Amino acid sequence: MGRHTDPNEKSKGKYIAIGLLAVALSGALFFGVRTVLNYDNEKQAVAQPEKKDKVKTAASSTKPSEKTATTKKTSETEATKKMSKATNNVDKKRSKKKTATTKSSKEKSKTKTSSATKQAERPKLDSAKLTASAGKVYYGVHYFKNGWDYSSKNSEATVAANVIKVFIMDYALAQKNDQQINGKPLREWLEPMIQRNDDDATNVLIDHYGIDQMNAYFKEQGYQETKLERRMLDINVKSDNDNYTSLNDCLKLLEKLYDQKEQEPQKTMIAIMEGQKLRTKIPYKLPKDLKVANITGEQDQVENDIGLVFSKENPYAIVVLTKEVPDIVKTREAIAEYSLAASKLK
Repeated sequence: MGRHTDPNEKSKGKYIAIGLLAVALSGALFFGVRTVLNYDNEKQAVAQPEKKDKVKTAASSTKPSEKTATTKKTSETEATKKMSKATNNVDKKRSKKKTATTKSSKEKSKTKTSSATKQAERPKLDSAKLTASAGKVYYGVHYFKNGWDYSSKNSEATVAANVIKVFIMDYALAQKNDQQINGKPLREWLEPMIQRNDDDATNVLIDHYGIDQMNAYFKEQGYQETKLERRMLDINVKSDNDNYTSLNDCLKLLEKLYDQKEQEPQKTMIAIMEGQKLRTKIPYKLPKDLKVANITGEQDQVENDIGLVFSKENPYAIVVLTKEVPDIVKTREAIAEYSLAASKLK
């Protein structure tokens, strides 16, 4: 008969197997849990540096941005300051310009007011009688001390008559001083030509120097409307040609004489003109002791006279040229009265 196993032994073996299985399962479970825990720790360890790097990156990326923002803010501030400074400079310049303009306007206003005041203060010089004495009258007075000017302002070429002779004298004295003409010194021809209106003496000088040469000189001196076209003729002889001058040319010559009165040849010219024998116009009504240097001229329907009046208070140059004269006595009277009125202005 076979050997039978004790039921108690079977039961005991069963419990041992279950116990071993439980131990095995516990070990496996422990190992599994530990593995899982280690994996999580490693994962966390790996994740933390990444996180730190991200934080660093974020920090580093934030700093340049902050720097850029700060730089931008600084640039904007500097730009604002510069703009403000530029605006201030523009405002200052505008202010200065406005001040200068205002000052200039005030000065101009003062000048205009001063000029208007002077003009208002300047006395009148009545020319009504003079202008009524002939069909055409050209007149002008220039005062050397205060600069007053009175003029008909109608200068144009007109018949010079004997006034042309002062221009001839100007040319002759501009040549060599030791001139001998037809065996006589130049001055012996000039004095009768100017002081007595000697036509023969004038023609000697015209023939000696030549008309073209004298006309070229007149142009050079700025006497634009003064022209010699013929020799001197008898007052009653008609000719298609004539000799011309103008109000402006005569004033120009007289002003040059006065401005250079202490120099040669102007000094000699004035001295010769002071010896004028024909005193029926400019000097006629003036005081006898008042020095006058003039050159007079007459022709058919023409009455002219120009000169310097050496008044102590206010010396002046005076020019009167006329044509279409109906009455020579009235015209000469009108010239004399106009000259007297001019001498009374101070």
